[in-house]
Formats: sequence, C-alpha cells, structure tokens
Amino acid sequence: MNHPFIRNKNIIIYTIIWLVISTLFAFALFFFYDFEPRIAAIDSLVFNGIFYGLGLSYWFNVRYSSFEKSQMLNLVISHVAALVISIALAVFLSQSVLRRIPSDEEYSVFLKDSIPWRAALGLMYYSIIILVYYLILYYDDVNQKMKERSQLETMLKSSELEMLKSQINPHFIFNSLNSIASLTIISPEKAREMVVKVSEFLRYSLGKENDQMNTVEDELNNIILYLDIEKVRFGDRLAIEKEVAKDCLSSTLPNLILQPIFENAIKHGIYESLEKVTIKLKTWQDQNILKIEVSNQFDPNAVGKKGKGIGLKNVSERLRLIYGVSQLVFTEKTDNLFTVRLDIPQIATEV
Repeated sequence: MNHPFIRNKNIIIYTIIWLVISTLFAFALFFFYDFEPRIAAIDSLVFNGIFYGLGLSYWFNVRYSSFEKSQMLNLVISHVAALVISIALAVFLSQSVLRRIPSDEEYSVFLKDSIPWRAALGLMYYSIIILVYYLILYYDDVNQKMKERSQLETMLKSSELEMLKSQINPHFIFNSLNSIASLTIISPEKAREMVVKVSEFLRYSLGKENDQMNTVEDELNNIILYLDIEKVRFGDRLAIEKEVAKDCLSSTLPNLILQPIFENAIKHGIYESLEKVTIKLKTWQDQNILKIEVSNQFDPNAVGKKGKGIGLKNVSERLRLIYGVSQLVFTEKTDNLFTVRLDIPQIATEV
C-alpha cells in the first residue's frame, strides 16, 4: 500500500489540517502569552512544520509493523523509539531555529520553559497520526477482503452454474443418443433427421454462457427446436399449445432455463402414458415479473419414471444464484395435470 497522504490529492487535505493546527497554535501564543503576531506565527510554523514532515514519516513505522503476538514486543519498542526520537528531534530543531529569531528576553525564557509542553504536544501529535494511519490500514484491509470475498462469490456462483448446466446437457444428450440408436433400426430417415436437429440444438446451447440472458423469443425458438427433436421420437403422441403474449417476446430470461421444464413434462407425461399428451406453454407479464407457465397431462395411476430429480431442482437453483431470490419456481399438481410456473424478475441486463 502506498503512502495514504502522498497518493492522489490527500496531501492537500493533510496540509490544510496542519495549517488549521498552526493557525490555532499561533492564536494561542498571541492571546495567552501576548507575543507579537510575527513571533507567534513564526513559532507556530516552525514547530508544527517540523511535525508536518515527521507525520509523513510515521507511516513507514506503521506500514511495516506487525500485530502478530510474536512481534508485539518489537512493535512496542519500535513505536517508543520512533516517539522518543521524533519528539527529541522536533524539540531540538524548533529550539535551534526559534532562538535565532530576533526577540525579547521574555520569549527566550518562554522557549526554555516550553520544552515540556512541546514534548507533550509532540506525544499527542504522534498518537493521533499513528491512530489515523492504523485506521486507514484497517479500512483498506476491510475493503480488500470485501473485494476478494466478492470475487470469490462470483467465481463460486459461476462454478455452481457451470455444474448445474453440465448436469442438464449430458442428460439430454444421453436420451437423444438412445433414441437415435433405436430409430436407426426402425426408421433410418427419422434417425438422420434427429441427428441434424440435435446438432443444431447443441450448437445453440453450447455457444451460450451460463449467466447469459436471452429474449423470450430466442428461448422459445430453441425450445421449439428441442420439441421437434422429441416429436421425431413420439410423433402424434406429443402436442404443443402456446399462448405467448406479444409484450413478453422481448423480455429476458436465463439461457436454456426452459429446457429442463419441457424435459420434465415429456418424461412424466409421454413416457408414463400411452395416450396423446398436450404440453401447454403460457407467458404473461405482471408488472416487472415475467411469468412462464408450462403444464402437461400425466397418468396418475402410472408408475413414475425413476430419475435423479435434477431438472426442476436445477432450474430453481440457477434462478436463485442469478437473481438472489430463493423462491421463483412454483409447482402444482391437480388430478391429471402438472403445472410449473417460473417468475423471472426483469432486470436491466445485456442480452
């Protein structure tokens, strides 16, 4: 850390403070000791000017000292030595210079008698300046720790998002490859079609950053591509209904946040039913909250498909990390309908 008073414009503030002290000192000599204004001003400028320079040098004693227990004795010795030397030097220099000022006998006697209180004043100056230096060090240390903590939290947030996304992508790829493998036997044409669509989907998803924001329009286009992939597998068993408000198309949301929702709908809707399943998507704006609702039919009597349960949990965790709000995912199950609603705060961010 550089000298706190020399860096930037702090030296101006430091100088102004000492000028105020010197002015008060001169007024005290003038009013209480009846010295001439010239004598009072010179005495004040010389004595306080010496401590002005010494005060700057005190920084180095503070900067390179340590509060460790093993170093406390050295710290005390260092400050005591600096205090004694600086006071002795200040008194000696001020006395040497001030004696040369043309004055009367009364001022000469005053110089000799003022040595004790000048030393006491030097002790006060030293204590205050040292305290200010330690407060500055403490303040800078707190700021540095807060900055490091902020950087660490950012890195942690990024790594958590990366982990969540890395759980989703392999899950999708695994299902798609299994489906392609099956289609190569029963329908090679559909297998080729699915390979092309999977390639386009992965090109889109892998090219996005974890915390990058997309418009609703872009995200929906990607979801349609994803659903086209699934339709190659399920055909007419999968139907999609969309009710998207036009004022929502330019709203923003985290990239690929909808994919796990639709994966969940297909897994618990189509996989567990032999009937046609309709997945409904609805979006609307409620003040500064984008609301997205995805619902799907399911067979309440079907044996649930086992999984790791990472889909909705990861969506909720990603939203918590990005927006700092714990509850942005809501689910509801009624009869044979399962509904997921996302509340996406609309904040100023670049897309």
